[in-house]
Amino acid sequence: MLWEISGNGLKSPSYIFGTIHALCPDEFNVPQAVEKKLKQTEQLSLEVDMDAPNFMAELMQSATLPEGKTLSTLLKAEDYKLLATHLATTLQLDLKMFDNMKPFMLQSLLLSQLTDCKAVSYEQRLMELAHAQGKEVIGVETVREQLAAMDKLPQELQTDMLVKTVKDIPAARASYLEMVELYLAQDLDGLARITKEDLSEEEYKLYEDAFLIARNLRWIPAMEREARAKSTFFAVGAGHLTGPKGVLELLRQRGYILKPVMN
Repeated sequence: MLWEISGNGLKSPSYIFGTIHALCPDEFNVPQAVEKKLKQTEQLSLEVDMDAPNFMAELMQSATLPEGKTLSTLLKAEDYKLLATHLATTLQLDLKMFDNMKPFMLQSLLLSQLTDCKAVSYEQRLMELAHAQGKEVIGVETVREQLAAMDKLPQELQTDMLVKTVKDIPAARASYLEMVELYLAQDLDGLARITKEDLSEEEYKLYEDAFLIARNLRWIPAMEREARAKSTFFAVGAGHLTGPKGVLELLRQRGYILKPVMN
């Protein structure tokens, strides 16, 4: 899941690592090659700069529904009741607390129920390593830009995905655990396949265009700028790497050499 970026006038190589956003501690491991290459670079770039002083403020502002809209108005009455009951019984949370939140925020909240552990993330661990090495942490996009991509998905699709998860947590858990297995096996094609299986063809096209391709295309100029200024260790979700409009292929098209780094 680690590639070296060189050529096209770069003074020194940069690196790109594909992450998965949540893993159980017993499966979590930062490969030696990742630690080594992070040490050799001058800065760490994640999808968003979680170190930014305005990170939480921007997150909450961008995750809030427009005035006049609430989850209770977006969801069917029976689906709202189902979600409220689920949150109350499994997480001891009152859905009214989140009534002005966009559906994907609730989707993120449910992620904790798809594992049997307190999950850890590569992003957090890489930030800790970068801080220990005195490195700056930056992002290839802002929180506002990331969440604006989610806004491009039809509201109905967002609510459908949320309700589908709540109605069948075991199926959602099985799908997530399969995703973890594919990630640990470094099977990028498998990761792309499983995402397609969870959505209809039309839904996947909407998701791919808004949440993957558009963001990948926007990231490339930022990645080029940072890699030319400083040797940079990029860490982004593995789903962004694969395919003809994935980050690896887009960088190749710009004239860079992408070489896998073995552990």
